[in-house]
Amino acid sequence: MKQDLDHQRHALLEGALSEFHSRHSGGGSPASEESGEDRVYRVLFDSILEHRLAPGMKLKEVPLAEAFGVTRGVVRKALARLSALKLVNLRANRGAAVANPSGKEAQQIFEARRLVEIALIERLAGIATARQVEELRRFVKAEHDSYDSGDTRSGIWLSMGFHIKLGEYADNAVLSEFLERLVVQTPLIFLVDGHGHPGKSCSAREHTEIIDAIAAGDPKQAAACMDAHLRHVEHSAQPRRTGPKSELSQLLGLD
Repeated sequence: MKQDLDHQRHALLEGALSEFHSRHSGGGSPASEESGEDRVYRVLFDSILEHRLAPGMKLKEVPLAEAFGVTRGVVRKALARLSALKLVNLRANRGAAVANPSGKEAQQIFEARRLVEIALIERLAGIATARQVEELRRFVKAEHDSYDSGDTRSGIWLSMGFHIKLGEYADNAVLSEFLERLVVQTPLIFLVDGHGHPGKSCSAREHTEIIDAIAAGDPKQAAACMDAHLRHVEHSAQPRRTGPKSELSQLLGLD
């Protein structure tokens, strides 16, 4: 039974990641034939959001090209895609570095998320289908199970997936795309080792309250729950710790 639940959780997680990466793919190769550029992009994306690559860390083209066995041009294209998501800063004559949001920038990210997500959640509460509500509940169950089993990485990814799904189901493509970029930037503000991230203690419960308001068709309650949740998440943000340096290939999980 536990293996079945773990398989379902893994399938939900991988499905969410696959959907996200397909929307931001290089567009050159089918999913079954991942291009060098897509691989560099995906590994760097995962490594940044899981803080294997710390905020502010320089991303030099030559070492990256050597680590991945690709050309500098391929690395440059992958970095450009990550820059479009604001996960990497491209600095003239200084190269690339992992984005490192300041306190003011973090505040602005959460302010923007409140404006966008509250608008989307109010819309969704009036149009959500039973299937969509059930899918959201599956996300929250998988998120809770991940944290409960000590799998913080999956818990954070599923929490992100939950918010991205809310935007998708609200049926406003422009706001949904904007929200997705804000959600992706949020983990840069937190420690991703289980300390300081709000998910373990509150996200699943608060996410359930949001779903209940959506299922009840109550836009005001849904908006209030989302506002309280995002303010709680923002309040939970803590200064990051810088881990010990290691070889680039180890940090990227290529060894």
